[in-house]
Amino acid sequence: MQDSAEAVISQFLRTYPYPFTIEALRGFIEESIGKISFAECKDFLADNPYVFELKRGIFLTRAGAFTRKKFSIKPTAEEIEKKVLIIGDRCIPYANPEIVSSTLNFSFNGKRLPKKVSEFDSFSAMQFFMLYGEEYISQYIASDPANENMDLVQLDFELPAKVRLTGISLEPFIEKYDFKYGDRLLCELQDWDSGSFSVEPLILHNHKNKIDAIDVRRQEWFDLLEKMLTQSFELSGPRCSIEEQIAIATFAYQDMLSKDYCGSIEEYLKQSKKIGFENYGVETRLWFKGQDVPAIGVWNEIKGEAVSLVPEEWFPNFSLITDIFIKDCLYQKKNDFSVFDDYIKKIPFDKKERKQINELIEVRKADISAEYNWFADFVVGAVRHRALNLYKKVTDLLTDVESETSDVLTGYPQQELVILMQLYIHLVKIFETVENQAQYVNNESETIMLSLEGMEFNFEDIKPLICAAGLKQQGKGFKVIK
Repeated sequence: MQDSAEAVISQFLRTYPYPFTIEALRGFIEESIGKISFAECKDFLADNPYVFELKRGIFLTRAGAFTRKKFSIKPTAEEIEKKVLIIGDRCIPYANPEIVSSTLNFSFNGKRLPKKVSEFDSFSAMQFFMLYGEEYISQYIASDPANENMDLVQLDFELPAKVRLTGISLEPFIEKYDFKYGDRLLCELQDWDSGSFSVEPLILHNHKNKIDAIDVRRQEWFDLLEKMLTQSFELSGPRCSIEEQIAIATFAYQDMLSKDYCGSIEEYLKQSKKIGFENYGVETRLWFKGQDVPAIGVWNEIKGEAVSLVPEEWFPNFSLITDIFIKDCLYQKKNDFSVFDDYIKKIPFDKKERKQINELIEVRKADISAEYNWFADFVVGAVRHRALNLYKKVTDLLTDVESETSDVLTGYPQQELVILMQLYIHLVKIFETVENQAQYVNNESETIMLSLEGMEFNFEDIKPLICAAGLKQQGKGFKVIK
């Protein structure tokens, strides 16, 4: 029932273009698959990355927020010379983030524009992907079908001097409109789910150095964007990605941003003296220039109460963690599951919940033990074991940190707290991959092990600094990890 409900809700959230309530979503689901509770629908929507809450109880999908909305792209001089437009991050936040940007489709006058592959030096190529975060750029470039033979592991995750990128051909605009540097492409999202856009040229190069009315309006557009970003930073914080930062900041104001004279986020960041790319632990976020992105802020603090550093959407499913612990014991050829028992003792279940959890664990022990094959699990088991060892250390430290209130944690080293949270989230992602994509883990075990090695080094770097800050708070109940 839950799987079918998730499928129906996913389809709804990918395509429904109008504001809706939880009750309306419930009615839609019940028409398709039968009864579902209000609470279940609410849980499905909680922290879902594809839906925004317009106001209390009123929701809007990404498809509803961004479909038929306009944004512009100003091709670089090199793109004009090579007669190709590299999409990269330029459709953020309008494009479906699950779709690789090189596969997005663009049409002009009802005809799909052809794809074109061109070679760029690595530095130039990276500029097209900055909004994905500098730490992920090499992976995005390597995912381009034009680079199918690129092996990032062999390259130590460093890009070669030259890379190939798939874009769309600018030749139709150059031949028909004498499209040159300084001109723009005005894009409009047609179908969010499939990643389809329409595009038309804006010929502006004849204006040369003159400041026209459209330039003044565009500067006003940049000022409005800056106001939205600033407000969002202060209220919503760093979010889970730069893409999500921009989406959260702008979704409710698209009618004000969707103009023929609109600029682009890319241009705004190049000229802004207030907002830029700043380090956020081991990742990157948009933030106030020259300021560290803090772990603690109004977005996750309640005065006098303990803070949760990890966003709720990244709390792992208990069944997932149960299976991970049980399989790890079997991988080590142990029948002693006391390590898992020690772990769940730290979770504040009530008496009824603890009884249900213990029953679940016994059932999973029996089911998994009956089917477990040590030889088949040899490679995946090694990845799981290493990830779980680090997860236990990270969780122990995180549990102690999260016992503190926000006013205490503001005295902790903020970037180290961010890295601790990020390590936890990355380990949960590895667990999900281990459980759901065993073949992928078998094929990419070397890459995952290298990633885990880096995470272990990161943890050992930050732990002393966090514990030292904890020592200063011992009088307030902080327990230092030995």
